[in-house]
Parts: sequence; structure tokens; C-alpha cells
Amino acid sequence: MNEKNAPAVLTAAQVKRYLKTEFPVTLDVQREVTSTNTILKSLAEQNMPEGFVLVAESQTAGRGRLGRSFHSPVGTGLYMSILLRPTFSAERALFITTAAAVAVCRAIEQETGLKPQIKWVNDIYLHEKKICGILTESSINFETKGLKWAVLGIGLNLSEPEGGFPEEIRSVAGALFAESCSVEMRARLTAAILDHFFTFYSENLKDGAFIEDYRSRSLLTGREIVFSLADHVYRGTVTGISDEAHLIVRLENGEERVFSSGEVQIHKGFAKL
Repeated sequence: MNEKNAPAVLTAAQVKRYLKTEFPVTLDVQREVTSTNTILKSLAEQNMPEGFVLVAESQTAGRGRLGRSFHSPVGTGLYMSILLRPTFSAERALFITTAAAVAVCRAIEQETGLKPQIKWVNDIYLHEKKICGILTESSINFETKGLKWAVLGIGLNLSEPEGGFPEEIRSVAGALFAESCSVEMRARLTAAILDHFFTFYSENLKDGAFIEDYRSRSLLTGREIVFSLADHVYRGTVTGISDEAHLIVRLENGEERVFSSGEVQIHKGFAKL
């Protein structure tokens, strides 16, 4: 991106201007980092308190699920990670990701009026294109069966990078805006995402009170899919989302299965990121 056309640099003070949550948040905003999740995982092991949030406008080594890279160019996206120290069991860790997905959708709806959808389990779509990915990583306390810490990463494409998205993701990747995003809007979106997420987190996330919101925004419900889990491939139709945020699928043979993890492709040529 031409430097004179680059968006103004986001600052912590600008985000705090719009931040309403009463949760104790420590905010650090950087222009460029390697990976917000990688940095926060290191800080978590150094006993950094819960509520530390690192926001970056670009990453040189952004990461997605299953070891994939996450395209994170300067000036066109918003990338943040949140350090959490949950009190619920490791089995409920999926609720961190799913609650964050609802928080991102609510923030976008609030600030833009657009209506994004959630592709189970961790992607946000707008107009059938992926605009946001969510990655939660954690460390388990094997004595208590709980989490020592969790790092929630959110990567949001605000506008298409100059020259377009890389060829390997061009058919699937999209952006929230057609043009560049103002620094004020970036600040508002960051604050809104944090406000909505910490509302869920503070109100006992493990109870799953947000699940109905998640269901109402499901991109997959009613669609034919191909589902991959380990070495197995299943085909069927998504019939809903369970109270545990698992995917409910009616297979081709009529059997109903509930999946807690795996990879989904929408039938008929839908590419995955």
C-alpha cells in the first residue's frame, strides 16, 4: 500500500474512547507484530494477568487453525488476541471461540448495519466470503482438568489488500468494506468486539447463554456439507447447533451425528480456507 494512502495508525487511546466494558482490560496496540497469539501465549506463561489485549494492524507470521497461515497485511485488517484465565473446565473451551464469533457479528451489526453469518465453528462470513477467522489456544491444568490460560485470537479483514488477496484464498476471502477503513471505524469495531465478548465472558460463559445468538447466525444450517474428521469423510445436511456448540448433521444414510470438531466444506465446490 502506498504510504501516503495508508490509513492512520490506530492507538490504544482511540480504542479506549469507545470501550464500555467494566472488565479490567489492559490494551496494547501495535502497528506490526509477528503473531498476536504467539506473543500472548508467551506472556501467559509469564503470569500476565487476565484481560491483557494485544491489537495489531498487521502480522508477519499470522496463524490460523491447524497450523495454517493467516494473511495479515498492513493497513487492511484488524488482528487482536485476548488473554483469559477461565474458571470452567477444558471441555467448555469451545465456548470461548463460539462466544467470540457472536461478539464479532454483533460488533459488525452494531457499527455497520451489515449482517454477517457464522460458519461453524470459527469463521465469520459476509456475502458468502470469509471476512474473519478466530483461533483459541490454551494450556490445560491436568490436575484440575481446567484451563491454566486461554488465548483468543481474532483476525478481521477490513478491506481488500492492494493487488487483491493471495491466489490460494482469493475464491473464499472477502473483506468487511469495499474501500479502506477509517481509523475511527477501526477503533469502534475493536471496542465493540471487546465489549460484546467480555459481556458474555463476565456473565458466566460456561452457561452458554449466547448459543441462541450463535444458532440464529449459522451459515451452515440447512446446507449440504462434506465433513472431514481425522481420516473419515462424511456427507450430509446440517440440521442445527447443539447447546454445547457442536454441529448436528443428518448423514446421507439418515443417521444423525453430532460433531465437536472437524473441517466443513459446503457441498458443490465450496472451497475451504
